[in-house]
Amino acid sequence: MIDVQLTKAQAEMRVVIDRLTRRYGYTPTINELSQKTGKSFSQVHRLMSGLVERGAAERVAGKARAFKLL
Repeated sequence: MIDVQLTKAQAEMRVVIDRLTRRYGYTPTINELSQKTGKSFSQVHRLMSGLVERGAAERVAGKARAFKLL
């Protein structure tokens, strides 16, 4: 597990992303995360930006599923 301080919501989102990635073999989109969690697109986007800022995820340029967990 990444040794960074995440908010409770960020940690929960990270678990959801990890579970879906393992299940389907690819990272879910923000829209898919929004549907699975019941959060709005903007909430999910804000949580993902927080994960990137804290070093728990990174953006992948030129990809439709433009981030991955670290």
